[in-house]
Parts: sequence; structure tokens; C-alpha cells
Amino acid sequence: MKRWVVRSGGFAALALCLGVPPVAAQEIARGIEARELLARIEGGSPPTILDVRRPEEFAEGHISGAINIPFTELEARVSELGIEKSAELVVYCRTGRRAAIAEATLSELGYTNLRDLDGHITAWSEAGYPLE
Repeated sequence: MKRWVVRSGGFAALALCLGVPPVAAQEIARGIEARELLARIEGGSPPTILDVRRPEEFAEGHISGAINIPFTELEARVSELGIEKSAELVVYCRTGRRAAIAEATLSELGYTNLRDLDGHITAWSEAGYPLE
């Protein structure tokens, strides 16, 4: 069964609030395990990392090198990513809901190499991985 994400003026967020699920992250983005991302960061070859949580959440702790653009502002601020649409982009939030909306937005904007952080910041923190 196909699910449609209606986006225009915040309709995706409204649909989510009404219980209409967004396009599942796994349909748009491949997963990446936290340990793989950490190894790439420590190895000096990290992909672009996008944290789509609120600035207050980001300030409480985020993955090293992550760019913070709240999912509600992503369409207007996507140029801040400064990457080609084919470049690898890892997206995360706290548990995955906001990341799924962000990934749908990015996909609609033509980004083709999206990665969804498995377990998001919750799993990262529980694993004891470093936060800035």
C-alpha cells in the first residue's frame, strides 16, 4: 500500500498530528548504525549529519559536526546544508518521527542519498557515544 505525504504549508506535520503516518523512513532513507557513524567520524570521513530537533534539544547534546535545522524549518533553510543533492546525508532526531518527516521533505527536494540513524540520538546516547 502506498502512503502519500502531502506537504504544503505544514500539512505533513498536521497529518502526523492527526495520526496519518508519514512515508516511512526506511522507504526513503537507508539506515546507518550508530557504531558505523561513530567510526566514520573518528576516522575523519564523516558524512554530512543533520539534526532536525529543536535548537534547545540540540544545545543539550548533539553528534559532533551535526548541523541543526529543525524539521519545521528545513524547506526554507535547506541551502544551509551546502551539499550536492547526491551527497550522503545522515538525518536524526530523538526517536525518528521528525527525521521521517525531514527525510520526506529532503526526498521531495531531490536529495537522493539519505541515511536514517538507527535508534536516533536516544540509541546514540544509550550506547555511551560522545555528544557535544
